[in-house]
Amino acid sequence: MPRRIPDYPDAFAGWNAISSFGSLISVVATVLFGYIIYDIFVNGKEVNNNPWAVPSYFTSLTQFENETDTSKTIEWALSSPIPLHAFNMLPVQS
Repeated sequence: MPRRIPDYPDAFAGWNAISSFGSLISVVATVLFGYIIYDIFVNGKEVNNNPWAVPSYFTSLTQFENETDTSKTIEWALSSPIPLHAFNMLPVQS
């Protein structure tokens, strides 16, 4: 739409309606996103220290051998949420 014109041609009416509808969708999505973030912070549950651990109801560990090997890295050694100053010195990569 041209700027500084109080009335626009009828040819732009359909595009103006589409633009207005898209703006309404964006506002609804932003409000929904804000609510979801608020809900996670207020009602969220704490996670395990190691989300890759083998669940206790599995009796066979053969299908989880790869996950258990990678879950012993330094990232999963800390509690959640990670405390400030978690290490006295920076970890050394071998």
